[in-house]
Amino acid sequence: MPYGQILSLMIALVVVTGAPDTKVQGLSLGVVAILWTIKCLVWALFAYKVCKGGGNRQGTSVSLEGLQWAALLPLALDFYSLDLGYYLSVLPGASLFPAIKDLIGVGLYIFYLSIVWAAYWYASAMEGIGTASGIMDEIRGRLRLILPALVPYLILAFLEDTLSLLPWPGLRQWLSRPTGQILFMSLFLFALLFFIPPMVRWLWGCRPLPAGPLRADIEVFLRTHRVRFKEILLWPIGGSGACTAAVLGLAPAFRYILLTPCIISHLTTQEIEAVLSHEVTHVTKRHLLWYIFFLGAYSVILYRLFDPLWAWLLSHKFFLELLSKIEEAPEAISSLMAVVPLAFLILIYFRFLIGFFMRNFEREADLSVFKTQGHPWFMINALEKVAALSGNIRNRPNWHHFSIAQRVEFLQRAADNPDLIVRHHRKLLVSKTIFIVVASILLMIPQLMPVKQWKKNFETNLVEIYLGQITGKGPKKAQWYLVLGQFFWQERDYNKALDAYRHALRLAPDDPEILNNIAWLLATADDPRFRKPKEALLYAQKAASLKAESHILDTLAECFYVNGFYKQAIATEKEALRRAKRNKQYYRRQLQRFQRALGAQKRP
Repeated sequence: MPYGQILSLMIALVVVTGAPDTKVQGLSLGVVAILWTIKCLVWALFAYKVCKGGGNRQGTSVSLEGLQWAALLPLALDFYSLDLGYYLSVLPGASLFPAIKDLIGVGLYIFYLSIVWAAYWYASAMEGIGTASGIMDEIRGRLRLILPALVPYLILAFLEDTLSLLPWPGLRQWLSRPTGQILFMSLFLFALLFFIPPMVRWLWGCRPLPAGPLRADIEVFLRTHRVRFKEILLWPIGGSGACTAAVLGLAPAFRYILLTPCIISHLTTQEIEAVLSHEVTHVTKRHLLWYIFFLGAYSVILYRLFDPLWAWLLSHKFFLELLSKIEEAPEAISSLMAVVPLAFLILIYFRFLIGFFMRNFEREADLSVFKTQGHPWFMINALEKVAALSGNIRNRPNWHHFSIAQRVEFLQRAADNPDLIVRHHRKLLVSKTIFIVVASILLMIPQLMPVKQWKKNFETNLVEIYLGQITGKGPKKAQWYLVLGQFFWQERDYNKALDAYRHALRLAPDDPEILNNIAWLLATADDPRFRKPKEALLYAQKAASLKAESHILDTLAECFYVNGFYKQAIATEKEALRRAKRNKQYYRRQLQRFQRALGAQKRP
């Protein structure tokens, strides 16, 4: 499996989903088209030069791997420099299905990868080290390998968008709760266990291994070791000529044994059985379930620690001052600075921590030949043949596998010293135990953190910073007063909040966010001295005319409501709900409140 490409796909999704959701057109469509075309031509030329400079098959392959990561750069330029996010936001259906943006973004990344694959094919052909397959076969073969990792995410994204549109508020409310989300994701993952194997078989163009002595020997080997399966398949990896095998599927009714033509053509029956022993061990030792557990642990830990760690960072004045400077930077730069740490965390977690387990799971699978065949020599022969047939990759380093040289050397040492096998199994058991213990501690830590005190320190430092900026020398900025007003509003000091907001409004009289905040305060203040519904409605109407976003429309609906205009409040809140991309449950609660008020008004 191309684990490096799958990891880069995850980073690509972070780049796309974290892009600024701007509603303002920067560059014209014609300018964007010209710049995008120039960028693609430069990328293609650069990719070809890098691949051509590889010198040999191994060097060219190393260049290919680096270029597949470098393809994230043109993707970032699309969303953070060429205003592509704006043009995607105005596509038909984009407001109802935000996953359209993800789909197009990943499609662009795959397009840049295709340019790299084409450059690799041309460079290999020029050096006389290419394969007999055509360029389109090369691209289709590589694309087929990564699609199974991408399709489930896109299905999930569109499924969530679809569920959010269903006219069943009870179901939507239940799904928004943690228990509903956990059950929904569990059912989705359970369905994938049965859906992915046949989907992958179709995407990879696998076909049953023809009947004959080899198939009969493989079936006897699998039955002897009590491995049930649905089918033994030929795995035609287009254009790459890779010598590999795989077992696909956890449930026996959906489990497939995959062998590439290279394996069948060049390995003996005993060597193929050694390879199958390795692959079957991934199933019997539940390695795939462990990978799902690692992924789930990462998501849950990040979810649990994000708010406390963010509160801790905000409690430091230095970090707040840094953020205030970032606020003045263009939106694209500030969004990119938010994306980079998350992408870095994903890279570190998967490349190093999960990479550690992947390498050792592979070693555990290699050691299975001592149980199935009694010795490692057929496995060693198979590894040496695969290294030679794949372009002399014996010593090539790999973050998710030990090199073939390291694997062979360990098997030879284990043959001389069987205690190494026991020690490796013990090492894996201890490593998994440590991971579970550390993950459990990280999940419990947020309950022990002084989050309330950190938030209080944040508020105090924020006021000091903004008061210093406002009272100091230099130009006064409306944003500073807006933040101060928000702080005083949270403290229910409405007099100071209004004073700050009006200072901000004098500096930026047409800023919709300032108008919106004033309207909300005047409409919802729990102190009757500051409740001014009619004045609030005027501010809210002006804000909505300048920027009709969901939170501003919600304020306008609230102002209609407090003035007794329930029908207008309902209509406006429905539009706010339609435009909302997150926190939709809040807008539904608002809508239900307005509908109840209208119903009560109609009753005699």
